[in-house]
Amino acid sequence: MTVSEALALGKKFFLSRGFDARDAEHETRLILAFLLGLRPLDLYLRLDSEVPEGLFRRLLAERASGKPLAYVLGEVEFWGRTFKIRPGVLIPRPETEILVEAFLKAKVPEGPVLELGVGSGVILVTCLLERAGLKGLGIDIQEGALRLALENAKLHGVAERMFLVRGDWLSPLRFGPKFSALVSNPPYVSARDLSGLSREILDHEPLEALYGGWDGLAFVRRTLEKGPGYLKPGGKIFLEIGYDQREAVEEICRRCDLKVYFEKDLSGIARVAVVEK
Repeated sequence: MTVSEALALGKKFFLSRGFDARDAEHETRLILAFLLGLRPLDLYLRLDSEVPEGLFRRLLAERASGKPLAYVLGEVEFWGRTFKIRPGVLIPRPETEILVEAFLKAKVPEGPVLELGVGSGVILVTCLLERAGLKGLGIDIQEGALRLALENAKLHGVAERMFLVRGDWLSPLRFGPKFSALVSNPPYVSARDLSGLSREILDHEPLEALYGGWDGLAFVRRTLEKGPGYLKPGGKIFLEIGYDQREAVEEICRRCDLKVYFEKDLSGIARVAVVEK
């Protein structure tokens, strides 16, 4: 089977399974690019290349069953780089790049960076790649996530600068100002919004990495109430937040005597809170 034939087959198959035309074509290209080790746009320069038909059909079927494409392929793109991903670990979203961007453009003192809920490691690994010499500590309660984060650190050559600890949020740490920055994409989906998530997310992604309590702010509160005590003078907290949580985060910061500003996404929604004493 050639690339040209596979493009037609994949699009037709996905359309028959209820995908819209745009997604059917896009996801077929991503699967083929993965199989051939190409960028998706480069497929059109290789239309006569042969595709392993059996494997291609298997991947189509896995995706059509509802399994997220990142889990099907075992990889995900983040900040222009490819990272490993597996079921049981949250799939990084494009909006999380705003968190990395906020960290990189902020002025923080020298010192190690702490990530809470390190997951696949894409945030911390990216920060270390973009800041040569920087060291980081990642904490996660899930052993599988820590193994994956270490794989990604090795894949991108930062394992010697990235340390990983298993534990519940800040609990493994001794209290005291050790870090220049704290970054986190915490669970922040509320009980109200949880039922509105797609079946693809609810059936396949770890809910413990998404659900942040009845109002979505349980982990945000823990971080803002306790996190500043682990920061060096001038240190900052960078938190991804939900689409409707700006006012609540402002209130928590006011109560904790913290300063906060927000970084917005392309739709003008506050997606990252940048907090300091």
